This record gives sequence, structure tokens and C-alpha cells, in this order.
Amino acid sequence: MSFILVPKHGEDVQINAWNWRPTLELLLEENLISHENYERMGAQGVGGHVDAETADRIAYVIERILMTMKSGERMLPDLTFTAKPKTKWVITPETKPDELDPVDFYSASYEWLVTFAEFCRRSGGFEIW
Repeated sequence: MSFILVPKHGEDVQINAWNWRPTLELLLEENLISHENYERMGAQGVGGHVDAETADRIAYVIERILMTMKSGERMLPDLTFTAKPKTKWVITPETKPDELDPVDFYSASYEWLVTFAEFCRRSGGFEIW
């Protein structure tokens, strides 16, 4: 599953749900989006919206966070950081749900956060599809 961020200016950016969910957690925690917009931005095809001013504020917050991270690190859904690589999972019909670590699945990579901050800076606001 992926989300498409459609800017007022520039090119679209597509992001997978694994990176997008922790990003949304950050935006909510930093009071950059409302709970309603959090829900809309996390559902495909619902059309969450970010105006130009908010996009600039998002870029500022992410750039601030990037100063504390290193390339190769990732931000987990609880907004902590890790340098530990993602676990490679092979899911079979015999795999039990309690064998999987959902926290390990969802993480925003340093590289994604750089891309998202740059996107927000130039976007003039954007919609999420």
C-alpha cells in the first residue's frame, strides 16, 4: 500500500505505508495536523490536505529532527530512533501474528524524511491520495 502526495508546485511523491505511518505520528505529536486530518492522511483515497503554511512548518520540524539523526537511521512509530536494520521477514501460512514485530515494520527512514522535508518546502501545500 502506498500514498501519493500531490503538491501545488512540483512533482508528486509516492511513499509506502511503512514509512508514512510513523511520519503521520510525528506530525500529530508536533501538533502540525489535527486528529481528523491524521485520519484522512492515513486513509487511501480520502484526500487529506496540508496548506502551504503548514507544509513549511512540517519542513522546519523535520529538518530539526534530521539534525539529530544520521543517514541509515530510522524513526519508529513511538518517535524514537534506531540504527538497527529492519528485520527481513518471510511470512508463510504458518507464520503466527505474535511472531511479527509491527514496530519493526513501520519506520520512517532518514532518507525518506530528507525527501519529505524537501517536498514540503517546495510544495506550496499538498494533498494525500
